[in-house]
Amino acid sequence: MATRLSIEATCDLIDALLAHGYPALEEVARLLRVSSRTFQRQLNRDGISYSDLVERCRCKAACEALEHTERPIQDISATLGYADASSFARAFRRWTGLSPRAYRNQSPGQQANPFNPLARNNGRGARQCGAKWSV
Repeated sequence: MATRLSIEATCDLIDALLAHGYPALEEVARLLRVSSRTFQRQLNRDGISYSDLVERCRCKAACEALEHTERPIQDISATLGYADASSFARAFRRWTGLSPRAYRNQSPGQQANPFNPLARNNGRGARQCGAKWSV
């Protein structure tokens, strides 16, 4: 019987690799001890592409860092594998509808729900950070 991969464990692995740039699918599969093709099949079967998975992992890590640390936004963007803070800010705005600074400055009760990957924000269709889905 094939082993089902845990998204949370896979995201933890991707998070560890992000500081060195965008992690290659082949590298993640190798570290998970499955073939690249098996990894892709498992992701496809559950309706997620590898690039979407990396984006969701980045979003989750960004939300957590902005909510729970005072690290400069530029440091967070570098840790997530972005070449510069402006690229990170554009991606974060696409995910949440807010700039990283605005997200950080919100009171905790107003922040986007980081566990709903397909939620809409302010009617603009921006994806919020997602962490709870299974592969």
